[in-house]
Amino acid sequence: MTERIRLGTTVLVLPYRHPLLTARMAANLNALSGGRLVLGVGVGWARQEFAALGVPFERRGALTDEYLDALREAWADPGYRTAQIPLWIGGNSPAAMRRAVRRGEPWHPLRFAPEWFRSATGKLKAMADEAERPVPALVPRIALRLTGRPITGERLAGEGTIEQIVADLEELRVLGAETVVLDPFSGDPAETLRPQAAWQALATVRAHLEG
Repeated sequence: MTERIRLGTTVLVLPYRHPLLTARMAANLNALSGGRLVLGVGVGWARQEFAALGVPFERRGALTDEYLDALREAWADPGYRTAQIPLWIGGNSPAAMRRAVRRGEPWHPLRFAPEWFRSATGKLKAMADEAERPVPALVPRIALRLTGRPITGERLAGEGTIEQIVADLEELRVLGAETVVLDPFSGDPAETLRPQAAWQALATVRAHLEG
């Protein structure tokens, strides 16, 4: 029913699954979506989940790097019948930023305050300069929570009046963001059964950006 909407994960904890299983599932989803899959990945943080899966928590960073290589190699195999799928390196930590720089993949920070992102983009550039690598593309995910009155003081990017949210998006554009994912959900799975408010918030932002 759509021609341009992309399908993505934000983010898939990469060390949880064998990389060839992930590669095959992603290749199938990429085919089913007409080549519109984006695979956002992260190292994970829940120690108890790693223990339940029998995956060493202390090696999650090294495993993520190994699995990223395995994904790229798998998708180069004609048997997977897919082009290379875009990989976004999720996470707000310096390690995630260094991984994006080192691998030349877009950096996908998640739900942050505007002032933090301003500082982080400077640190990302410094990391890239030190490594003599290009600065990774910026593809952030921000909150989306519309309010009737401006939020003063501390807030996440994407929270506040429509004017504040549009200003946040413009600042992200100026800082170099190529794509911005708007996240209207607060984390309660029951919200997905009542998506009308989220749809309305997204439609409001679109109308203001186009108007």
